[in-house]
Amino acid sequence: MKTCKICSSAADKTGSHIVPHFLMKRIDTEEGKKGRDKELGFVISEKNPSSYFGRGASLEKLNEIFGEIDETRINNNQIPLVEDYIFCHKCENELAELESNYSKSINNPSFNSDRNYSSKISADKALLFWISIMYRLSISANSGVKMLPEHEELLREILDLYFSSHSVNKSIERIRYKLFRAYDYSSKNSTVLHFNPKNINPYLVVIDEYILIFSIDTEPLTNKFYSVNLPTESAVENNIGHETESLYCLDYAVLSKLNQAFFDTAAERYKLTLFEHCDIIYAKAGLGSSMPPAMKEEIFENIARDENISFGDRYTLKHKAKIIYEVIKKNTFY
Repeated sequence: MKTCKICSSAADKTGSHIVPHFLMKRIDTEEGKKGRDKELGFVISEKNPSSYFGRGASLEKLNEIFGEIDETRINNNQIPLVEDYIFCHKCENELAELESNYSKSINNPSFNSDRNYSSKISADKALLFWISIMYRLSISANSGVKMLPEHEELLREILDLYFSSHSVNKSIERIRYKLFRAYDYSSKNSTVLHFNPKNINPYLVVIDEYILIFSIDTEPLTNKFYSVNLPTESAVENNIGHETESLYCLDYAVLSKLNQAFFDTAAERYKLTLFEHCDIIYAKAGLGSSMPPAMKEEIFENIARDENISFGDRYTLKHKAKIIYEVIKKNTFY
């Protein structure tokens, strides 16, 4: 049996959420639906973007996105940030307790005129909550988040000690963070979970309408996420010594600009990776050292705009291979 990634006991829990349901449901729950198993989301990657859905997602919506849905697809579907056998039941219960406590702050803002306001969650419990989030994201193979190994281990040790004795040691004083929130943004706009791998300590993560700047042994003062300026110097720093957690009320426009920068960057990376694959295929077919740029652009456009396939299948490896083959056949005598 696998061992718990926090305490090394037997990992006997299934269905562990890497990001708590009360946050993820604001990102990937089917529009207009409530409750668990209503997920309907997309994973954006530079290789093969993919999609997923919960068992309770409506058949009508699934057919709209994927075309006719069959049992094979339903059985093979996996939600990327729900994993089995990574924690034991005790650690899972402790994580749930941190989540339950923090979830009380979601609909309970207390704004101040200077934009900094309290979540009304005690600073120590809020810090442990975000430590648990960062640790889970880092150990997950599907999150896109990866901390330095020594930082990941520090977070594990803090959680292990707290879960076993409800105490912390001085190492928790090494951790600080700043938290931004565009309050109620997700009620009017789609939201995402993303991480810029170029921002390492401080780590910058966007979850729903929150932006977390999380640092170890350094100040959480990074001003830019992609090309977007963040008012980090105006935000109050959170650490174990405060009474309650502080958040900075962020303008909707800033979060919208940041999310768009992420989409633009992801699209560019996908395009570059696609073109590299095109060159490899073209060379292996003996047609030349690299595919002509016009052919690569045609492939990119055909993948994105092919109306003969459902949106949910448009970026699959199978569809990509089909388009590459058709464009090569059309433009060469091979």
